[in-house]
Amino acid sequence: MAALAGVAGVTCVDFRVAHVNAATAALTYLLIILGIATWFGLRESITASVASMLAYNFFFLPPIGTFTIADPQNWVALSVFLLTAITASQLSSNARRKAEEARSRQDDLQRLYEFSRALMLGDNERSLAAQAVRQFAFLFGTEEVCVYDAAADSVSKIADRASVLTEADLRRVASQGHVWRNPDASAVILPIALGGAPLGSFGVMPADHISELVLHAVAQLIAIAFERARAQQTATRMEAERQNEQLKSTLLDALAHEFKTPLTSMKAATSTMLARRKLDATDHELATVLDEETDRMTNLVGDAIELARIGSEPVALHRTDFSPAQLISNAIAGLRPMFQGRDLNVSVPEDLPSVNVDRKLVELALRQLLTNAIKYSPPNSPISVTANKEQNSVVLQIASSGPGIPVSEQQWLFEKFYRGRDARRSIPGTGMGLSITRDIVTAHGGRIWVESELGHGAQFCFTLPVVPAGSTVKPKVAQTVA
Repeated sequence: MAALAGVAGVTCVDFRVAHVNAATAALTYLLIILGIATWFGLRESITASVASMLAYNFFFLPPIGTFTIADPQNWVALSVFLLTAITASQLSSNARRKAEEARSRQDDLQRLYEFSRALMLGDNERSLAAQAVRQFAFLFGTEEVCVYDAAADSVSKIADRASVLTEADLRRVASQGHVWRNPDASAVILPIALGGAPLGSFGVMPADHISELVLHAVAQLIAIAFERARAQQTATRMEAERQNEQLKSTLLDALAHEFKTPLTSMKAATSTMLARRKLDATDHELATVLDEETDRMTNLVGDAIELARIGSEPVALHRTDFSPAQLISNAIAGLRPMFQGRDLNVSVPEDLPSVNVDRKLVELALRQLLTNAIKYSPPNSPISVTANKEQNSVVLQIASSGPGIPVSEQQWLFEKFYRGRDARRSIPGTGMGLSITRDIVTAHGGRIWVESELGHGAQFCFTLPVVPAGSTVKPKVAQTVA
């Protein structure tokens, strides 16, 4: 109707009022056709083109007042007019459509920006899911929005009526990674994934007024927000663990240093008593025991200080070439009173090459493993220490009997402050020893692992780099210590 009204208005002005010629009339018709194409679209502009052609022929081409075309040139003029009008209509309509698409894209980008900015305010996955649902419904005007978080196995949703998007469909899309559609209800569910890892799913109803690109962009924004929240939670947890570890290390270091002064005094006193030679046999034996235990306590305090240092700063190595047999012997010497009533079997081949290590740290690692073997094995049960060469490394093994370690716990044994479920209840400890042992071994370029079966004890193994061929260090002879 608008097209016909526009053509009628132009015809009335040109024919009744202005009395323009045919050329001017053609131009005014083209002008109104372009306006109709711009404001109303292609269909209306084509209607206006045909109506303009008929009016142009009837009112401005001779013989005027009829649809008869007497001059063949007027056929050409009329055909060119119609072709020009339709072409101009199409070009104008295309420009209008592209402008609308550009505005639509701009609106989509603005909504996506607002959506992503809202997601930045969330600090955990549950609040993110709820925020995503509320913000999407507000920005895109949908009746139902659902976000399924696979990690929490929870669904956040907004629905104005009975839900079309079921939790079963949301879980299925999250696990399978395929888009689900319900054309009858104009509903869609998209997977939420990042780097191929499924994080959940995102459902919308109705979705026919939202482009596929926008829906996928929203799903990707939710995935990025989920991953960001998890990264923040991990960073917060790691920072808390770091501060906790630093506090424990500081306390341990302070306590260890407090013990050093009285232990030094005790050592001086026992050494003086033993040097006088006026003690009877009983007193001499007691003084000897006190002197040995003072040495053991001093070693324990030294180990505690070293553990605190390693636990709070990077491991610094002072490497020298050393024989594995001597390393094992030195580690055992500091713990010999703890082996009373046990068989301690040490087996080191005579031709075993030397290792390039920090002697103090490796002996500390060995003492930690030997102490664990004593603590977690039955009284009077044997403990064995063996060393063998494998390729370019020496493998040291500390084996003990006992209940063994469940497979589910073995992967966590070397984590800081981790202690087994049974050990937490019955055996004192900090959970730092194995972690620091791992740090020492790793700093040397070796690896550490545990082999255990329930009811058959445990065997802790670690590797150390051998000294290149041509070293002058002579390995110690293997020995067995009871």
